[in-house]
Amino acid sequence: MTYAKLIRISLLFALSVLALFIFFISGSPDWIEKNYASAFFPRLASVLRFLFGWMPFSLGDILYSIVTISILWQIGKFFVRLFHKTDSWAKKLSPLLTAGLILLFVYVYFYMFWGLNYYRKGIEHQLALQNSTFDKQQLIELNRALLIKLNATKEICLQKKDTVMSSDRMFHSSVEGYRELEKKFSFIRYRNVSLKPSLFGRIGNYVGFQGYYNPFTGEAQINTHIPNFVQPFVTSHEMAHQIGYASESEANFVGFLAATHSPDTLLQYSAYLDIFLYSIGNLRAVDSVASKEIGKQLHEGVKRDIRTERAFAMKHRTFLQNWTDAFYDFYLRQNRQRKGIESYNEVTGWLIAYWKKYESSP
Repeated sequence: MTYAKLIRISLLFALSVLALFIFFISGSPDWIEKNYASAFFPRLASVLRFLFGWMPFSLGDILYSIVTISILWQIGKFFVRLFHKTDSWAKKLSPLLTAGLILLFVYVYFYMFWGLNYYRKGIEHQLALQNSTFDKQQLIELNRALLIKLNATKEICLQKKDTVMSSDRMFHSSVEGYRELEKKFSFIRYRNVSLKPSLFGRIGNYVGFQGYYNPFTGEAQINTHIPNFVQPFVTSHEMAHQIGYASESEANFVGFLAATHSPDTLLQYSAYLDIFLYSIGNLRAVDSVASKEIGKQLHEGVKRDIRTERAFAMKHRTFLQNWTDAFYDFYLRQNRQRKGIESYNEVTGWLIAYWKKYESSP
C-alpha cells in the first residue's frame, strides 16, 4: 500500500467517524445548546472573524470557488479515464473517491464549525418565547404597528435626504445595533467584525442570493448589487448567522431586533420594510381585505421602494433561481426547518411572541 493511499484511507476513516458523531449528537439539543452553541461556537466564530475579518476581500468566496472547481475537475477526470481502455477500474474510480473525500470534508467542517447550530434550542429557549400559532387579530395589530414604524422611518429619511447607505456606514451601523441589543440581552454578543461585499454579487442576482454566511472563514458576505435599501437588513440578518443563529426565522428575528436598536434610521427602515413584507404576506393569506386596507396606508416612498424591489427581482429572475430555490428548500428541510424556504416567514411568530412578552409594540 502506497503512502498516499494510506493517507486517503486514514482521512476517510477519520471523517466518517466525525460524520457519525455529528449524526448522533444532532439529536441532543440540550447538549448542543449548552456545550456547542453557548460555549464552543461563539469562541470559534470570534477567532475566525479575527483571523479573516481584516482582509479587504471575501476569502470565503474564493474558497468556495476552489472547492467547486476541484470537485468538477475530479468528476471531469473520471469521465476522461472512463474511456481509457488501458486504465484499471481502481484508477478510473480514483477521481470520484477524491471528490467524495472533498465533499465529506466540507460536510464535516460545515457542521462542526457552524451547522450544529441548526439543532440548538436557540432564541426560543434564551428568551423563553413560544413561537406558536397566532390569531388574525394579533396579525392585524402587528401589521398596523409595523406600518406606523415603517412610514415614520421613511419620512425621517426623506426629510434628511438620507436614502443611500455606503457599505462602510452599513457595516458600522449594523455593529452598533448589535452592541445596543447586547445591553438588553447579554447573550447576543458580536465581537470582531467580518463583513464583506460578496465577489459574486452580480451573479448572485440571477440565482437569488442577497447574502450568506461562510462557516469556513466566519465571514458574512453581502450582495451589494441588490437595491441599496435592502442591503442594511441583509447585513443584520447575516450577522445573526455569524453569532450562531442558523435558523432563517431566528436570524431574521435577531437581525430585526439588532437593526431596530441601531440609532441609524436608514438601517431601521430597511429592517421594518423587510419584516413588514413578511407580516403583510401572512395577513394576506388569512384576510386579503385587511391586508389591502393596510397596504393603502403605506407612505408613497415605501410603495416606490416595494415596486423597485419587485421590479429588480423580476428583471433578474431566471431558471437558475428556480433550481437554487429548490435546492435551498431541500437543504433547509434537512436541517430542521420543516417549512423549507418558507421558514423566513416564521419571523412573524417570533415578533408577536416577543411583543407580547417584552414590549407594548414592535
